[in-house]
Amino acid sequence: MFKYFIQRPTSVMMVFTAFFILGIITYMNIPVSLLPDIAIPEITVQISGQNSSARELENTTVRPVRQQLMQVSKLRDIRSETRDGSAVIFLTFEYGANTDLSFIEVNEKIDQAMGYLPREIERPRVIKASATDIPVFNLNLTLRSDVGFENTDVSKFIELSEFAETVIRRRFEQLSQVAMVDISGLMKRQVLISPDRTLMDVSGLSLSDVESALNSNNVEPGNMTVRDGYYEYVIRFSSILRTIEDIRNIYIRKNDRIYQLRDFAKVETVPEKEKGMAIYNGKRSIVLSIIKQSEENMSSMQKAMNDEVERFRRDFPEIEFNVTQNQTELLDYTISNLQQNLLLAFIFVFLVSVVFLKDGRLSVIIGLGLFVSLVISLLFFYLFHISLNVVSLTGLILASGNMIDNSIVVGDNIGQHRRRFPLPDACASGTKEIAIPMLSSALTNISVFAPLIFLSGMAGAIFFDQAFSVTVGLMVSYLTGIVFIPVLYKVIYSAGMPRIFRRFRRKTASESGSPESSLTWRRPASSLKKSRKKLLHSGFMTLESTGCFRTKS
Repeated sequence: MFKYFIQRPTSVMMVFTAFFILGIITYMNIPVSLLPDIAIPEITVQISGQNSSARELENTTVRPVRQQLMQVSKLRDIRSETRDGSAVIFLTFEYGANTDLSFIEVNEKIDQAMGYLPREIERPRVIKASATDIPVFNLNLTLRSDVGFENTDVSKFIELSEFAETVIRRRFEQLSQVAMVDISGLMKRQVLISPDRTLMDVSGLSLSDVESALNSNNVEPGNMTVRDGYYEYVIRFSSILRTIEDIRNIYIRKNDRIYQLRDFAKVETVPEKEKGMAIYNGKRSIVLSIIKQSEENMSSMQKAMNDEVERFRRDFPEIEFNVTQNQTELLDYTISNLQQNLLLAFIFVFLVSVVFLKDGRLSVIIGLGLFVSLVISLLFFYLFHISLNVVSLTGLILASGNMIDNSIVVGDNIGQHRRRFPLPDACASGTKEIAIPMLSSALTNISVFAPLIFLSGMAGAIFFDQAFSVTVGLMVSYLTGIVFIPVLYKVIYSAGMPRIFRRFRRKTASESGSPESSLTWRRPASSLKKSRKKLLHSGFMTLESTGCFRTKS
């Protein structure tokens, strides 16, 4: 089999070149993320019931929703926590369940339960978590006019909060690389009505009159369809309070007199009661947490985000944009560490092969074998939907050491066989001799990492990428060692030795006191003839001295 490959070097080189090009193409399309895409088998349902006690919310809302959710398939555990004004339901599924389908099923059950809930209760929120939901980085928005560690202009910060929620957040979410933008640190406004009790007592008004006037002026009856022959018109009726002036101009009729709300009450906008805040460099800030799509490349997402941030900086110079907790730096460090290891490996392999093997061409073969094995391994990453993350890159770094070993063993063994056989036969016999030991060595290393694939739970999901990358790297390097390396060895050594390697070989030979190299030295033909004549002459003299052979005089 090995002679079959060695006799067809062009075909073998073309096949490996094709796989090498495919590996480079797939490297540009492989998703790059910080961690593997691990679906956490948990779903959370958040229920908001303002002005409701914990017992009332449990009896009227949480219990009907929980009864519906108990019918969800592959549900392992369900529990709820209810407090005044809010409640949370935690659903835990069996590991291996499709959380996307479970997410859809949970929403369907909540829709079915909406008919049993009070009208004032908003639809519960359903949240699905994943390992890729970790924000790639945080974008902090601050006012340029603010001074660190001093009070913030409340009116301007409220405008910034509304602008960030309605414009900036939506613009970032429109990017194809962004899955979601989580926003925090907002300051929302609310309308505060402060009535003058003295004026209300004189006018005979009460708080219930004010409340009923607000409710009657803030309604939206709906739509009405009017048909006129072949034409049909849709008329929408709306009486919603949109501005402060609308609230101030509300009319209240009492005791045959008409009052405006501004006559006896002060109407103004004030910030809502805050539950938390974000600070950046001593300034009040708004934090946008950017979450990447699991199948997108991190570098392309970062480039798109940088373009949008630069556009906002040009259009809105009064806002400062600062990036913090950039997780891409850790991934860039890991990738650069892999590149550095490959470069150092190539340099050390070159030095070791030159010093110990006294052959510079063999170091080139070893380096090419390592590089080709790594690039072809990336092709399997793309085929099996494995992303480039910290875990998978760690596996490649672990496998890169054995990739070098395979190339060194094959190259050195072929060199040993060249002393006894011609170059083509040496390549075939040298590879055949160590093919089975190399396979057993690769399988031994794989057997250490293969059990990690069968681990259950989150540990198995995390280490799956590492075990996969080590297994693929070792098997690809094995195939490269027994097919690509012998063919490349024959091609390079058949082409002759470059001048720089010839000079180095003469230098090492003179330093060692040997006029020839152990791999390529052949005794000259004239020296062989002289040696044969001396050997025959000494043999004749020995036979003549013993009397076994006499010459005629």
